[in-house]
Amino acid sequence: MRSKFTLLFSLTLFLVQLTSSFGQSIKSSTGPVFEDFGPVYSIDNEDFPLDATQQYKAIFDVERKQTDPSEQNTIISSLHRYYNMHVRSGIPKENIHLAFVLHGGSTKDALSSEAYKAKYKVDNPNKELIKTLSEMGVGIYICGQSMMSRGYSKEELMPEVKVGLSAMTVLTVYQMNNYALIKF
Repeated sequence: MRSKFTLLFSLTLFLVQLTSSFGQSIKSSTGPVFEDFGPVYSIDNEDFPLDATQQYKAIFDVERKQTDPSEQNTIISSLHRYYNMHVRSGIPKENIHLAFVLHGGSTKDALSSEAYKAKYKVDNPNKELIKTLSEMGVGIYICGQSMMSRGYSKEELMPEVKVGLSAMTVLTVYQMNNYALIKF
């Protein structure tokens, strides 16, 4: 009986170790556009080929409820991922046109370092995300309705962020200009 238990226990440990090693050799990496943000996986032999001559236009609807003000907004960093994965797959970065609008729970992510620290007692973890996207020419907007409902002023925002009438308006206008809506 004891030898059966030992054999079963040893086999179980072996299987756990074997299955836990699956996927460990597959690593994400950043670049080529953003080296500090936006880790992605390279995909070989894609079944959905990309057209390098196409213009890739997308507007991201960024709204999430963050409970920890010291954490980055992962939806904002998705724009870094978008650039990295598409350029890595052969799309010229000049053919990528992105924008995003912050609203609801993500409104605070647009606050300047000073305003964020005064309200949340920590540095704004999204500052570099927004700055690097702005440097790429990404359109960065905040819902004016969300801004006002939360008691923020335009003067408290990062200089890269523009105020729209509403998130609905920004999303509508971008879609009217052939930008695909991406909402997580």
